[in-house]
Amino acid sequence: MRQPPEEIKIFLLNLAKILGVRVEKILDLYLYVSPDTVKIVEVVERGSEIAGVRLAVKSKKSDVWYYTSVGHYGAKCTCRGSSVGGKICRHMVIGVITWSVISLLKTGTAIDPSALHWLKYLKETEK
Repeated sequence: MRQPPEEIKIFLLNLAKILGVRVEKILDLYLYVSPDTVKIVEVVERGSEIAGVRLAVKSKKSDVWYYTSVGHYGAKCTCRGSSVGGKICRHMVIGVITWSVISLLKTGTAIDPSALHWLKYLKETEK
């Protein structure tokens, strides 16, 4: 297996810290992303930065696709945990990871997960 670049490693570690989950869980989501499981619907660009992404993410348990949007000001997902429970779902985390990788590839800089205030807010409301 190929090692991710140093910027991705740092991003994944920061994301795990902000979400308060083990790094292994974030790595599992990072490795889940493939052309068979995640489809990029739209990349939202503002000037020279990537402002967010819209994705279709396949359910791990069934043959259902959930639509997820993530950006600087918030995230939405069509899965039950997010739309009914108001929680950060795995699809949103996959969206943040994919957004950061796209940003790194297109602009040379990964997104800063600590700048996503909605991520911290949603995590706090889950407790």
